[in-house]
This record gives sequence, structure tokens and C-alpha cells, in this order.
Amino acid sequence: MADYSSEEGVKADLQRQPSVMLKLAENALQVAESLRGNYLHNTAKFIALLRQAMLREDEPILKKQRIENAEWSQFQGETVAFVDGGVGQVEISGPVPVLLRVGSYVVKSGERNFVEREKFGYYPVILGDLEGGTKERHDFIDIVRITAELLGSLSILESYDKLNVLMLHGPLVYTVNHYTGHTPFTENDIDKFLSHYGAKSERGRQIKEDFLKQAFERIYPELVPNTYQEWCKKKVFEPLSFMAYLLRQIIQESRKKNTLVIGAVERGTQYSEFSRLHLLKRVFKGLRKKNKVDFFNDLFGRNDLNNPDNVVYKLGYTDTIFMSLLLEEGEYSEIWQMTKQYDELRTAQVSLPNEARREEVNYAPLNGGEFGFPTVLGSYVKVADNVEPIRVETFGELQEAQMHEAIKRVYRYSKLLPQYGFPVGLDIADKYAHIPKWLTEAYSKLIKYHLGVSLQKGEINDTEMRKILIQTIYMTHRDWLFRPKN
Repeated sequence: MADYSSEEGVKADLQRQPSVMLKLAENALQVAESLRGNYLHNTAKFIALLRQAMLREDEPILKKQRIENAEWSQFQGETVAFVDGGVGQVEISGPVPVLLRVGSYVVKSGERNFVEREKFGYYPVILGDLEGGTKERHDFIDIVRITAELLGSLSILESYDKLNVLMLHGPLVYTVNHYTGHTPFTENDIDKFLSHYGAKSERGRQIKEDFLKQAFERIYPELVPNTYQEWCKKKVFEPLSFMAYLLRQIIQESRKKNTLVIGAVERGTQYSEFSRLHLLKRVFKGLRKKNKVDFFNDLFGRNDLNNPDNVVYKLGYTDTIFMSLLLEEGEYSEIWQMTKQYDELRTAQVSLPNEARREEVNYAPLNGGEFGFPTVLGSYVKVADNVEPIRVETFGELQEAQMHEAIKRVYRYSKLLPQYGFPVGLDIADKYAHIPKWLTEAYSKLIKYHLGVSLQKGEINDTEMRKILIQTIYMTHRDWLFRPKN
């Protein structure tokens, strides 16, 4: 058997991880031509050196721990809720996402009574019903899905007197800087959300009033100091502010019930924060001490690999690649506080619902603080030799000890799917939240029916609009009637 810290050991591990091998082979085709020749060999050499540096007792380049006390007996009798969201697309003139639902799967481990052991729930939203949000943006579906998942999670937390674990499929907090500039939701929108997500009318009213009170006293005066009174008078719900509010409600409720809240992020992403800000930062610090800052340039025959960002972006490395090759089965990486790119929350132009006027909104106050997005801790766990690591997230405000407990459960639940290596409950919730094709086809027929009725009644008079709708409902873009005129 090849030595773990040798190039041969790294190459042997790559043979057992075809997904990582494939990603490196893909990288070799995408990087600059000067890097391709020995890309795999040089990567194996670098990983071998990292492994050797990890074995140093004085100052290891990366600290990792072995999972202990993760037997099923440790979790006997726990009630666990798994949450995931699904999006449905309707084929009219093109695939447009119009349906969304969040699925939940709640299970009590060790319970023999089938009726008591498992409970399912799903909560639908039809996106066309919403007045707020900027629908022409491709990420409109994202802000709706995230809001729905947070409301669903809060509803589940409040529905159970004792809930030991709440696990979400995906990050606890997304890189929200991408979602600035959306038109705020209206009160009607929030009513629709709350009616779908199991909140009692009294609780729903309390959520709205509590948010609007905080918005008037603290949030909107920071975001829109000149027009915050108008925003509050119109009872609009700025999406990112409302997301941050729901996250803090989840933290508050989980504290009351001592619930472990976990985000489990599936592999395959291009995420590289840990590699850039921690692992490679230490590598370059060590290289400077040894006066070998050109190590990567010499290895790959370049002259621009002189900082962590360039090494990651120009060589195609990700956290998944590094952690796949540095962690062994049953191990997890050190815990770090994630940035989530909060520092990029700045300003954007926003219009209120049904208004053309736009104004500048300062999103920077949502970067932490008393009403901003909460801090998040991250760690990678290696479930099996043949699958990529899972990123586990917990809230920083709920102490680092929660991360160790979270990792135990993610590891144990994933062991029930040995070939997939992902928590089995999330796999079930994912399938349950999935919107079947028959449902989207039925909704497509309903849309076409209502458009057809409107056309026949003469309610749509615009000539060009009638032509587009006829083509959309009854024909295709290749139909003879719609051939080019010239």
C-alpha cells in the first residue's frame, strides 16, 4: 500500500475517487495550455507536500479530527426534520419556473410505530401570484425559494414541542450579495407565503407585525434613511431584510428548544473560500518564511501564481478537490467562520411594487449586527473514500460545540446511503419536494386555457400581443404562419 504522504499515495487515492479525478482531468483541459502537460502530476506532488505538512506536530498546515461517538445508540429517540425545496417549470413558449414547493420529512429514530415514526409535509407557492420581486431577473426564483424554505423551517420548529435536529438541504445562509436590488414583497405576498407554510393566522400576523416594527425602528432607517417612512407606510418587505429576520427567528426558536440546526451542502460546487482564505494563505506564509514564494510558478512553469486567489482560479482548484484528497473517511476539517461575501453588500437601485421610480438602497447594514445576517460556521466531512466531502454549516451564535454534534449526525445519516454518501433524510425530502411533470403539464394547460379564453373574449386587443399569444398557445416558432417575411 502506497504511503499516504507520497505522490503514489495521492494517485492511489485519486483512483478511488473517480469524480475528483474527472474534475482534475476537466481542469487540465480548461487551464492555460502551458499548464496542461503535467497538471495531474504537479497537483499530486503539491497534495503530497500538503499531506506531509499536515503531519507536522508543531504547526500542521491543516488540522483535522476523527469522528467519534457517532453510533446510532447516541441518537436513539431523536426527532429529526429534513427540509428541501423544489421548482417546477412550465413549457409554454419556453421553460419558465412558475411552481415552487418546500418538502419536509420528519422522523423519530427508533420509533417502531410507523404512523408515529414518519411525517411528511409540503407547501406550494405559485410564483405568478406574487406582486413583489423583480420577475425578469433569473434569480427571482432563488429569493422566493429561500424565503419559502426559511418560513417552512420556522413553521416546523414551532410545530414540535421537542425537535432535536433541523437539517436543510443547502447552505444555512446563501451568498446573498447576488440578490440585492429586488423589488420588495407586498403584504399580500407575505400573506400568501404564510398561508402556504402552515403558520396559524395569529402567528402569521405576529411575524408580519414584528418584522414591520423592526423595519420601522431599526432596519429601513439604515437602508433607506430618506424614505423609510414611506416604505413602512406601504408595508413592503425588502427580501434580504426579511430573510435575515427569518434566520434570526430560527436561531431564537432553536435556542428555546435546544434544536441543532444544520445546513448540508452537496458536493460538486465551485466553492473555494476555505482554500483561499485559510489553507493556501498558510501555504504562502510558509513559503515566504522559506524564501520560496515562487514554488507554484516553478512547479507549473508560470509567473503569476503568486497568491492564493490566482492559484485557485487559474488552476481550477476548489475546496472539494482539496478536502477530497486531504481528508480520510470518517474525518472532518477544522471549523472556520464563513464570510458568505457579506462585505460585498453595498448599494443597489430598487423600485417599490408598481412604481417606476427607483432609489438607492444601502445593504451594508445587513452585514451582521443586530438585524443583519447571522454568522455561519463551516466544516467539511468525509463520509466515504469514494465520495466527495460534504460541507456542514451551523450558526456561529449557537456555539462551536454544535458543529461537532452536527457533523456526527451528517456522517451517520449519510452512511445509510453508502454509494451516494449524503444524509438519507435529505434525499427523501428532495424526492418529496420534487414537482412531478404531470403537475407542471396540468398547470401549463390551465395557463393556456385562461389565455385562450381572454383572446376569444377580445380582452386582449394589442395586435402584436395577440400574435405572440396565439403562437405561444397553439403553435411553435417554426410554424409556417410565422416564417420570416423577408
